[in-house]
Amino acid sequence: MFTVLPNAKQKDNLITRIMQIIDLELESPLPQSAGITWKIEDTEKYTLEDMQTNLKKGEDGKVHYAQIQNASLTINSKDEDYKKLNPMVDQMKNDIRSIFVSETAKHTFEELSDPETRDAVKEAILYDIQTLFGSRFIVDVTVDYLFQ
Repeated sequence: MFTVLPNAKQKDNLITRIMQIIDLELESPLPQSAGITWKIEDTEKYTLEDMQTNLKKGEDGKVHYAQIQNASLTINSKDEDYKKLNPMVDQMKNDIRSIFVSETAKHTFEELSDPETRDAVKEAILYDIQTLFGSRFIVDVTVDYLFQ
């Protein structure tokens, strides 16, 4: 009985250290958005052309494609970084398109058929674009898919 207790304590310490490491890695280098709100009248849309990408092979073993349609960025025109970074959006269009394509291509047709997965992909796209600019002046992304 006494030999099990030290092992349990060691495992507990190990799990605690792992959780501390994970917490450190999950902290965003971007400014905190908690409590930050924006009004719809303070936003503008930046629309991207349609894109196409291969999807990861799914359970059926077939190659599927996704047509990425109606992709757009919602930009907060009242954000402190807006004046400095908004002119760069057009310059970075190819990088932004690449983010949409690469995040979508990580998934199978079956995964993207699930609304929760599509929401997770949308969040990953938004995070990657915010990281690209080092700012949260882009507050949302819109994307629709057509599968083949």
